Amino acid sequence: MYFLPLDQSEAAQSVEEKLSLAQKWLDTAYSWFIDFLPRLISAAIIFLLGWWITKIICRIITKAMNKAKADSTVISFLHSVINFSLKTIVVICVLSTLGFNVTTIIATIGAAAVTIGLALKDSLANVASGTLIILNHKFKIGDYLETEGLKGKVVKIDMMYTTLCTYDNKEILIPNSRLTSNNIVNYFVQEERRIDLIIPIAYSEDIQKAREVIMKLINNNDRVIQEKYNRVAVQTLNESSVDLSVWIWCRSEDYWNMLEEMQESIKNSLDANHIAIPFNQLDVHIIENQNKKEKSL
Repeated sequence: MYFLPLDQSEAAQSVEEKLSLAQKWLDTAYSWFIDFLPRLISAAIIFLLGWWITKIICRIITKAMNKAKADSTVISFLHSVINFSLKTIVVICVLSTLGFNVTTIIATIGAAAVTIGLALKDSLANVASGTLIILNHKFKIGDYLETEGLKGKVVKIDMMYTTLCTYDNKEILIPNSRLTSNNIVNYFVQEERRIDLIIPIAYSEDIQKAREVIMKLINNNDRVIQEKYNRVAVQTLNESSVDLSVWIWCRSEDYWNMLEEMQESIKNSLDANHIAIPFNQLDVHIIENQNKKEKSL
């Protein structure tokens, strides 16, 4: 009978133990894989289905916003936000299906969102306000706005700022959150607008004649909306003049040209009819000192 040396016998036994351990590990891994396979398949289905549904939802929202003629910047921004949010939900569902503890993940994401939100609260407020401005159509590019003492034509509406351009070509950047939290006067949101003028005449002039002269100009102007209530009436008996209030209705797009034209035309017509437009006057009465008179005598 042949016997292996002692060292060879121990080596063979060590190899058998390692093979046995590897076999057990493979059996365990196979068993775990078989048990885990339904979860993996479910997770894959959720992932693919969720990704597909996300694309459909984003496409539907984008089409709806395009039909509403929303700004392209807003469409792109909202598409990104919705796409990211939905895909995040899909990933969390997949991790939950695979058996991960999503509570910790959600808590971490929530804490990060709060931290980022606090750091960027002003910027996020401007973004939210910009979205509301465009979706609600409170004003649009081309409108003439007044807010907080600032006036200008809207030339651009971004996610963060609204840009106004003044008539002397100055650019004004206003944070969107200021526009949604303060009063705004929109001069061109309506198709028609009224020109309000104050025309002073001297106390010695005939009010009825001045009214007829001004109304003749109004009635003969083709750009005046005659169906509206255009009038000339006494507004104030001022210190140096009788102030006439003049109402002239026109299209909003004609407002500035009409304002300049009517002021000039009224001035020329009053001059042509010899109706005086007074300026502020101050009468000075000089009273001589009685003592000086006595001394001179």
